[in-house]
Amino acid sequence: MGNYLQSEGTYHVYRRALSTDEWVSVPLQSWPGIEPEEALARFKHEAFSFALDKHTEYVDTKAIYLYCGSKRVAKALLDTGSDQLELWSTSIRQWLTVEEKLPPQRYPLLLTEFKSKYMNKHAWIDTQTITYVKMK
Repeated sequence: MGNYLQSEGTYHVYRRALSTDEWVSVPLQSWPGIEPEEALARFKHEAFSFALDKHTEYVDTKAIYLYCGSKRVAKALLDTGSDQLELWSTSIRQWLTVEEKLPPQRYPLLLTEFKSKYMNKHAWIDTQTITYVKMK
């Protein structure tokens, strides 16, 4: 299994509500016809945006997900109790090395701000999951 990305297709970003723990079936974003690496790079931006509370669509959000068709590619879970951002992906090593890219209608890049608020180093939870801890 590991490090599997579907070939070019339509990628969607979904969310799970914090208050109800319900899956929201309407995608926040859809990216048709892009390569898997581009999807991961865009999702990296969305994960930073989610962790930094940059966009109103992430209010009352527990986690965001990247899907290609019915296949989950990545997940970003914000644990507000422990101030941690947990990231899971079938291609986590590629996610770590890919540069953040802006999805349509997003600005600016957030890597620098993310690094100023979260520990620069990540910790491995398992072979497909890492976590970043928010600085106090």
